[in-house]
Amino acid sequence: MLDLSQLFFDFTAQPVWTPFQSVRELEAVEPPEMTETALQDGRDETLEAQAREWLHALEMPGGAKLLTVSWNARLRSTAGYARYPKWAVELNPLLRDFEGQVERTLKHELAHLIAYHRSGRRRIEPHGREWRQACADLGIAGEKAHHRLPLPRNEVVRKLVYACPACQTTVQRVRKFRRPTACLHCCNKHASGQYDGRFKLALLAS
Repeated sequence: MLDLSQLFFDFTAQPVWTPFQSVRELEAVEPPEMTETALQDGRDETLEAQAREWLHALEMPGGAKLLTVSWNARLRSTAGYARYPKWAVELNPLLRDFEGQVERTLKHELAHLIAYHRSGRRRIEPHGREWRQACADLGIAGEKAHHRLPLPRNEVVRKLVYACPACQTTVQRVRKFRRPTACLHCCNKHASGQYDGRFKLALLAS
C-alpha cells in the first residue's frame, strides 16, 4: 500500500507593496494572472461533497470527515490516485475531456479507500474482491482495474527484480522496497493475509 507525499503549490501570492505607493497607485495594480497549472490543481469542494455523500450512504462518517479530493496536473498516464489512510483522492485534470470519466474515476479511487478501511490490518489485493465489492456498492459493478483512456504514457524501466522464496513469483520494481515486503499470495494462503517473514521478497537482480 503506497503512501506517497503530496506536492502543494501556492499560487495565491500577492504583490509586495512598498510604503511609498499611493492609494491611487495601489488601485491601478492588477492581481497576478492565474497560470494554467494553478487552474488545474487544487482541492475540488464539489467533488468532495459528492464523495462524502457516498461514504455517508455506506455508513462511513469517519472517512467522509477525513476525505479530500483534489486535481493534480502532475498525473499524466494515471487517471487517479488514492492515498490511505489519509483518505485522499487525486484526479488527473485531463479527465474533464472525457464525458462521465470524472465521476467514474472518483468512484474507482474511492473504492480503494473503502476496501482498505473495511479490511483493517489484513493485506488485500489492490483490485481484489474487496475493491470489486466497494465498486459495486458505489454503483460501478464490473469496473476494470485499469483505464483505457488515451492519456500520455510514461515509459518506465523496471530494472529491479524480486522473488518469493516459496512460490518463486517475481515482481519487477523501479525502486527498492523501503520496508520488508512479502508475497501477498503466500501470505493470504498461509498466514491469513498477515505479513509473514517466510515469504519476504528477495532482490534477485538489477
